[in-house]
This record gives sequence, structure tokens and C-alpha cells, in this order.
Amino acid sequence: MRFAVIALALAASPAAAQDFYGSVFGGASLIQDPSFSGTITPPGGRQTVDSDFDTGFGLGVALGYKLPALAKGPLSLRTELELSFSDSNADSIGFSGNGPESENNVDGEIKTTRVFANLIADIETNTAFTPYFGAGIGIARSNLGLSYGAQPGTVQIDDTSTDFSAQLILGTSYAINEKVSIFGDARYIRDFNVSSARTSPAGFTGTVSDDISTVNLNVGLRFAF
Repeated sequence: MRFAVIALALAASPAAAQDFYGSVFGGASLIQDPSFSGTITPPGGRQTVDSDFDTGFGLGVALGYKLPALAKGPLSLRTELELSFSDSNADSIGFSGNGPESENNVDGEIKTTRVFANLIADIETNTAFTPYFGAGIGIARSNLGLSYGAQPGTVQIDDTSTDFSAQLILGTSYAINEKVSIFGDARYIRDFNVSSARTSPAGFTGTVSDDISTVNLNVGLRFAF
């Protein structure tokens, strides 16, 4: 009982109210055209699947904590645990084995769920505007569901891949009041060694992989509590 009373008192204190926050954000997601490559057997040899994607969307939530000041200066630090999701549809696909032209009947998308641990530095300006920058590391779970080629048979890149991911963050926030801020940022995300099975209509199989880079442009709200 004593510990519960102490916890409630800390949560109700002004310092605690300023230290913890939650945020929600969303915006455009732009995949930077990966080239999945690998050895396909038979006939063997390294082959590449170049892909272009339409502008997709991204959504996310985060729970953060503002760290106590370590020294006097313009920077303050905060940590975040972020959960985000992005979805992008394929626009065109070119397969090296069939020459440089894009394939017909392109369909499918890449959906990715990520969990990041972020460290963010705020540049204190003593105004309502606070620029910030940071970085995060985490795990990405990618669901690839792409197909291309002449009907009725198509080439399938259809798999899930769980991989290491990292991001860089640059943005600014505007304090509406003591509790609520609006923010906008750009996040460069790289998912490393995303791999998928590739199957042709003739039954040729193999594994293709690539690092996938994405730029997410977000707007969001941050709530202190």
C-alpha cells in the first residue's frame, strides 16, 4: 500500500507530468526502390528484381521519457519506445532475366511493422518552437507480397522477414500549451537484409534480398502526462 501511495504521488507531481509523454503520428512513406537479388535455381546465376513503389502511408505511436538535465546548455535528451507501421504499393517491377523492360501485371505491396528504441535531443530555444534530432535502433517485420508477369502464371515474391532496423530523425515541435505539442519530422529508415522466397510459374525457386531504405514524413501530436 505504501508503494502504491508513493507511485500515485509521483505521477501527480508537476515534475512527473513534464517527464513522461505519449505521441501519435502519421504521414507519407516513400520506399527508395529496392533491387532484390539472389540466385535462382534452375537455371542458376544471380538475378535481380528492380522495383518502384508508389507513395505509401505510415502510422505510429510512442511512449517517451524526458531525461534529467546532465549539464547546462541548449540540449535536452529524451528516450522513446516507438511502434510504427507502413504500407506501400508496387508501381513497377523489372526482372534482369527478361531484359530492362518493366514487367506486366505488377501487383502487391510491402507492409512493415517496426519497434524502435529512440534517443532524441531537443534544442531548447526558450520559445514555443523546439527543433530536435535523434536516432533509433530496433526490429522490422516486413510482409512482402509482390507478383508480376504474364497471366495465368506469375512470378511471386511472397514471404515475411524479421530484420535489424535503424533510423535517423530530424524535426521540430511547437508547444500549443504546457501539455500538448504538435510536431513534424522526417525519418530515414533502413531495414537490413530483407529477404523473401521467389517462385516462378515454372516452379523455379530461390531467395532474393536487399536492404530497404524508406523516408517517412510525419506530423503528429505529443501529450505530456
